[in-house]
Amino acid sequence: MSQVSEIRTLQEIDDEAGNLRASLEEAERRLKGSEELSAARERFAAADSELADARKEQRRIEGEVDVLTSKIAPEEKRLYDGSVRNPKELTNIQHEVEILKGHRSKLEDQDLEVMARLEAADSEHADAQKGLVRAEARWEAERAALAQETRRLAGAIASADAKRESQKARVVPRHLAIYEDVRRRRGGIAVARVAGGNCGGCRVGIPEAVRKRAFDPDQLAQCPNCERILYVG
Repeated sequence: MSQVSEIRTLQEIDDEAGNLRASLEEAERRLKGSEELSAARERFAAADSELADARKEQRRIEGEVDVLTSKIAPEEKRLYDGSVRNPKELTNIQHEVEILKGHRSKLEDQDLEVMARLEAADSEHADAQKGLVRAEARWEAERAALAQETRRLAGAIASADAKRESQKARVVPRHLAIYEDVRRRRGGIAVARVAGGNCGGCRVGIPEAVRKRAFDPDQLAQCPNCERILYVG
């Protein structure tokens, strides 16, 4: 094979290795965590917090209702058991009982609202928990597949690197040095096809002398603009 052909083969190997490394990087990034699982965990945490808050509020209200009821019962008993005979004192007791019952009635209304909130929170908590279980199951399956894929990609990269080392030996040192230098400076692409009199890499027109040189497979022709190694075909 000509030197240009050997260099093109080296470029193909490097392109393959580059794609494999990009795929491995993406797989490793995805292995760090699942966006779906993170969202499911956040939703469950929020639902869990809301349910706990609603239960706490319900306990507080019911506790205050119990306290008021414990105060109302003995006062009502005093109203009707004949132990208090003073009309003014009876009036005061009646007034106090009415105030206590008013407070209790407001708390009972609040308790109804909290019960509705608690029902909604409990439903959301159950849905969020189910969603979390599903997300965890999917993530476990995906993680296993990703782990297998990373192992496959790592093996493919090792194979490509071995092929590269073997292919490098087919390129004369001075040509290899040119290839490596251009590849480093041109985003990994050191070889370009001549297309319609232009360099396929930078799209700039190629002088006729350089184009003719590119037709000779045993000579290295480089684009005067981007310095990529040119080939025809």
